[in-house]
Amino acid sequence: MRVFKTIAVTLFLMLGCSLSIFAQNREVSGKVFDANQQPLVGAAVMLPGTTNGAVTIDDGSFSLTIPAGDVTVEVSSLGYLTRKVTIPAAKSSITIFLEEDNLTLNETVVVGYGTQKKVNLTGAITTVDSKSLENRVSHSLTNMLQGSVPGLNISTSSGNPGSSGSLNIRGTTSINASSPLVIVDGAEGDMSRVNPNDVASISVIKDAAAAAVYGARAAYGVILITTKSGAAKEGKATVRYNGRFGWESPTTSTDYETTGYWSVYTVNLFWKADTGGTPYCNYTDNDMMQLLARVNDKTENPDRPWVIEEVRNGRNQWVYYCNTDWYHELYRDNHPVQQHNISVTGGSKGVKYYLSGAYDRQTGMLKQDPDVFGKYNLRAKFDFDINKYMKMSNNTSFYSSTYSYKGVDNVQNALAYSARHALACFPLKNPDGTWLYSTPYLGYKVANGRHAIFGNDYNVNKDRKSDFTNTTELRITPVKTFTLTANYTYRLRQNRNTNRRTSFDYREYPDGPMQSYTTGAGQDRLYESVGTWNYYATNVFGTYHESFNNAHNVTVMAGFNYEAQNYKAVSAEGLNLLSKELNDLDLVGPNEAGDVLTSVGGGQSQYALAGFFGRINYDYKGRYLFEVSGRYDGSSRFAKGSRWGFFPSASAGWRISEEPFFSSAKNVVNNLKLRASFGSLGNQNVANYAYLRTISISDFKGYSFGEGTTMSKYASISAPNASDLTWETSQQYNVGLDAGLFNDRLSFTAEAYIRDTKNMLTAGKALPSIYGADSPKMNAADLRTSGYELSLSWRDMFKLAGKPFGYGVTATLSDYRSVITKYDNPEKSFADSYYEGKRIGEIWGFVVDGLFDSTEEAQAYAKEVDLGYFSKRLTGGWQGGDLKYVDLDGDGKIGLGQNTVNNPGDRKIIGNSLASLQYGFNFSFDWLGFDFNIFLQGTGNHYWYPTAENMQFWGPYSTPYTSFLPKNFLDNCWDEDNKDAYFPRPRAYAANSTVSPLGATNTRYLQNLRYLRLKSLTIGYTIPEKLTSKIKLEQVRFYFSGENLAYWSPIKKYSKFVDPEAAFNRDSAYNNFFYPWPKTIMFGIDLTF
Repeated sequence: MRVFKTIAVTLFLMLGCSLSIFAQNREVSGKVFDANQQPLVGAAVMLPGTTNGAVTIDDGSFSLTIPAGDVTVEVSSLGYLTRKVTIPAAKSSITIFLEEDNLTLNETVVVGYGTQKKVNLTGAITTVDSKSLENRVSHSLTNMLQGSVPGLNISTSSGNPGSSGSLNIRGTTSINASSPLVIVDGAEGDMSRVNPNDVASISVIKDAAAAAVYGARAAYGVILITTKSGAAKEGKATVRYNGRFGWESPTTSTDYETTGYWSVYTVNLFWKADTGGTPYCNYTDNDMMQLLARVNDKTENPDRPWVIEEVRNGRNQWVYYCNTDWYHELYRDNHPVQQHNISVTGGSKGVKYYLSGAYDRQTGMLKQDPDVFGKYNLRAKFDFDINKYMKMSNNTSFYSSTYSYKGVDNVQNALAYSARHALACFPLKNPDGTWLYSTPYLGYKVANGRHAIFGNDYNVNKDRKSDFTNTTELRITPVKTFTLTANYTYRLRQNRNTNRRTSFDYREYPDGPMQSYTTGAGQDRLYESVGTWNYYATNVFGTYHESFNNAHNVTVMAGFNYEAQNYKAVSAEGLNLLSKELNDLDLVGPNEAGDVLTSVGGGQSQYALAGFFGRINYDYKGRYLFEVSGRYDGSSRFAKGSRWGFFPSASAGWRISEEPFFSSAKNVVNNLKLRASFGSLGNQNVANYAYLRTISISDFKGYSFGEGTTMSKYASISAPNASDLTWETSQQYNVGLDAGLFNDRLSFTAEAYIRDTKNMLTAGKALPSIYGADSPKMNAADLRTSGYELSLSWRDMFKLAGKPFGYGVTATLSDYRSVITKYDNPEKSFADSYYEGKRIGEIWGFVVDGLFDSTEEAQAYAKEVDLGYFSKRLTGGWQGGDLKYVDLDGDGKIGLGQNTVNNPGDRKIIGNSLASLQYGFNFSFDWLGFDFNIFLQGTGNHYWYPTAENMQFWGPYSTPYTSFLPKNFLDNCWDEDNKDAYFPRPRAYAANSTVSPLGATNTRYLQNLRYLRLKSLTIGYTIPEKLTSKIKLEQVRFYFSGENLAYWSPIKKYSKFVDPEAAFNRDSAYNNFFYPWPKTIMFGIDLTF
């Protein structure tokens, strides 16, 4: 009986305790959504420090038993930032939003021949995901990355349709041609030809440790592009379409002088100051009065006709009193663009596929017959599971582009030469409809005839490019810890160009005969060329991974790579075709002398590269990280005995945040890692036969010795080469710090690096003149580049009006400097391009102390200081409004001294041309279906001295007969009533030579090109799914997006016609005028179904 009582009491007490505990617990329920208010399936809702938790179901809902009172739960889901949420005691239901975690430490990053967890990286790698590229309306993937990756420098050299930027990682890498290696899905590719919508991720590899497995090709960094793959969705295909329409316009002003009076007056003013009174445009005083009477006429007034016919010098002449807006007669400010992308993805458990197509069309600025660039991208990617051990994939891509335009060989030629001799007083055509090309009022030809070429139906230029790539890969995993990968890539590239010129007719006098322009740009000529590249690449590598005792993790990768490329070019040219309409070399006919004039050309080359590579990674409990890698490369571009090189690297990392002593700080700093690396890489980017002396066969400029149809030839031999010509090498040191705070809401990365480029190929010792050859190429120069990179980002989410408001801010900053550390120029003479101690990009120039206030002051100074160095074309001697050069060395004359660093005369370093300091700032948010993204990109101080023929800056101080004279230009020119003007007294050709006052680089006209650019702006709205689902659409989004919308720069103070990114010196006349940089505005729609 006592036993039963004891049991009864015990049961009673247990029941009481259970009821007590139950009374202290409560049930809560809720839902978990992403930032787009879509339910998250499989999200974990846990009580921290316990095993008590729940997992969300299909609609994102969960229920959980929690203690009474205020309770904090931890909510996590793969690919999203973990959140801690407090549930108040009085609340029984809750809605939780999670923000997508694009920077999670557990994400894998694509590295050379494999992937690694981001948390375990010891090298300098920056990743860009596909989301960062969405909705950008730039026409090139290359340009999309500008400013978004610290240390990745992108510069553009042209604004015409189809142009793309050039790449540079971490500053000047060599005094020779150097650019990063671009790998697309495992094979060498061209970033500008990749469809941005196909990109899954981009890894920018900056240091030697991460790039060493690419050896001889990776001295200047590697960019790895991984394209999207299919996704199995229970056999359902997902189709996405993106369409955009909009227009492009110049980023700079096109407000040029359009009145005949001010155009003629200004050009004549400058011209007469140089010639001593002779005008450029031979107009009488009465003609100038007639022009002045029409100065306010925007269109022709019947009472004041713009062209009259009268007798002068004994014959009928047209006299031109026009107000022609030559720029807008030839070019358009706004021209349409459109982009279309479609992709289909899907598959089943064993087969996945991704199919895509894209079309991009840019209509250019040419007005009479617009230039048009169109490109197509196609991609088909399949992944197959052959069995549980073997997987196969096939990736095929095709690119094709065509650029059609009017011009002479290239579109830039037509723009450049149209900028001459087309004064606003002249029309494009005479009253009888003939082209105005020659007029008795000029000693030159109006617009060099380029306006007639733009209107010539038979002038045809087509630049066609195609690129086909196929990669097949087999992966075998016989055991869980080992994978063998083998792939083969074939790539076929081809460039095909057609250039056709024909003559055009014009009339000079009303009663004169019709004449033809048949030389130069008007020559009847057909030129066609084809260049073909065949590229083959094979990779075989194995990866082994093993963990021991839950502490030691080892990954070993080793493999072999072989690549080869063959190139062949064929070209042909013929003159005097029998038809203007048909472009076929079979139609080449005889000239007046009966000769059939043709020529052919060609060339071919090939190279091969073989390499053995390997990498070993080890970490202890994810705390101490080590990596060694290397590659043994052989290149056919070097002579036997110098073809092979070994390029090793090593790196280490310490995850301080994983140390036991750091546990108390992990609530704030969840990740903290120090890392360092060293490596040596080679550069094989030299000519295919650089180690050989080559013989070239060339045509004489004319036909000689009575050969008639055969152009005479001559042979020349290249300079001798050093017998031990070999690799340039790049030794790189890198240290970095990675930090994540507040559960990675705040992320910070800092890098510092030094790169020593050794054995750069350059001209060696000068040979005796009796030898009759240039200096041989030798490995005789070294360069050191050092710099830093910073990246900071913050992402978070909060509720606004009861709805999740997710936002993110990212800022990047980088800078570098490059200095020559070895060069065979002991005198440090400026006659050579380099010398030891030279900082790449440094600008030497004269110092100017303003403008002379009067002629008396100028002549007195000229007696005190010899200014003879600048006497070229100094008509009338030194006068008020001329530049006052400072005698820095105090020798009583302005000059170059001995033209060396130690004796530079009156010059000093006044700036640097490299845009080394670069930064970017991005802000984005999404709320209630609205999304917003703004990206600002800029550079720090860097400088440019305008070249002599840059008419958009110098105006008539250059070659004075500019077609596109900046409006109100004389307001900035010195005269007795305008002594505070920026420019000196008017004088033609003052900027046309390095020994002319403006042509010599000086402090007054050195332009600071730093800028801040509104690089992109996107505003979108996604229609709620509950509405789109009714019409069987998963997503519908409308948006606006703009590119290069505005910029701020000091150069705007003095010229609103030169974009700071376009401010660099080109060849000769190509500086006169060039394709403006485009501003793009587009409206688009995204459909997913």
